[in-house]
Amino acid sequence: MTDKWRPYLCRVNGNLASIFVDLGLRSEVPITSKPWLLWVWVYFQQPRADGLSSSEEAPTLFKIEDALNVEISQRCHGIPCGRITTEGRREFYYYGETNLGLNEAVVAALANFVGYRFDKGEQQDSRWEQYQNVLYPSEEDLERIANQDVLAKLEEQGDVPTVPREVVHWLYFRSEASRFLFREAAVKVGFRIVSESLTSEDRGFGISIARTQTVDRAQIDKTVVDLLHLAQRFDGDYDGWESPVVTQ
Repeated sequence: MTDKWRPYLCRVNGNLASIFVDLGLRSEVPITSKPWLLWVWVYFQQPRADGLSSSEEAPTLFKIEDALNVEISQRCHGIPCGRITTEGRREFYYYGETNLGLNEAVVAALANFVGYRFDKGEQQDSRWEQYQNVLYPSEEDLERIANQDVLAKLEEQGDVPTVPREVVHWLYFRSEASRFLFREAAVKVGFRIVSESLTSEDRGFGISIARTQTVDRAQIDKTVVDLLHLAQRFDGDYDGWESPVVTQ
């Protein structure tokens, strides 16, 4: 378990879902000593209309999570990797050394939470496919998470996101020809070229571009995802953005 837990919203089986996942595990998986995928689904007593958890019920759900973490760690040597909140339930996922003791762990964890229905299960998942293919964010969602982190830092400094300002983006390409094609496409959709660079790395042809816009969440997410897709058309990588702090 690391300190790189991040939330993001998405669709799971067509339904709105909030996923909270440990991004820090990505570089370590699969952890061969923990081949068992363990899960516990806890059903809400006061779900919101959209299927997510209510603020009134949230404190109890956090206590349930803490109790499950302790019991599954002790009895199955399991570590939490993520959770999905959707359709009036919270799905907790763990990877453990063994599946033995899961039933006892869940019963003990929920003993003090009368009235909560739950399902549980386990299966061998030595390749950690549930973590990598379901819980871990897509490229687009990773960019949205990164946007959230930048916006939080701007907010701490008093930024007003609805005020237009020049936002600079960085991208990298495998060849000068690919960068040239991207540059032409970016200019056509309203960006200006700030600078270009060359490094010895695999995707060493860098470019920074800028455009005046707001950085409210919906707008910056759209801009970044559009640039991500545009860069991918030319075998490139998107590498983040920067904005001045605008307080009025």
